[in-house]
Amino acid sequence: MTLGEKIIELRKKKGLTQENLAEQLNISRQTLLNWEKNNTIPDILQAKNIAKFFNISLDDLLDNNLEIECKNNSNNILQNLIGKNCYLLMHENYADAFINYNANVKILDVSDSFIKIEYKKGKEIINKIIDLDIIISIKLVEEADK
Repeated sequence: MTLGEKIIELRKKKGLTQENLAEQLNISRQTLLNWEKNNTIPDILQAKNIAKFFNISLDDLLDNNLEIECKNNSNNILQNLIGKNCYLLMHENYADAFINYNANVKILDVSDSFIKIEYKKGKEIINKIIDLDIIISIKLVEEADK
């Protein structure tokens, strides 16, 4: 997938027109059009702004072998984790008395902004809803790790 195709997919996922996105990135609509048509590419600072705006890494944005699929504003990847045990790596400054920042949890539900989890604290089973913005990564628990 080309950089231009990725920008189009990401823009459409957010429901933005070319004009809206260009305004958000402080560029002209013509510049954005040229990027989307792969006539030109953003410089490194512009690419960094695009990645930051869409909350993806610069590596993911620029990797031509990485496909980004955005449909119906839903997160299909996370939906596939419902019912599975995973490790959540959360920002270290996320302070919670019941869950540490690298937690083994069961994913119960996922929305566009939140993830509902279940975990054990001693003998108690706790359900919690966590903002996706504080989660750095999610790793599926392997059978050997259980």
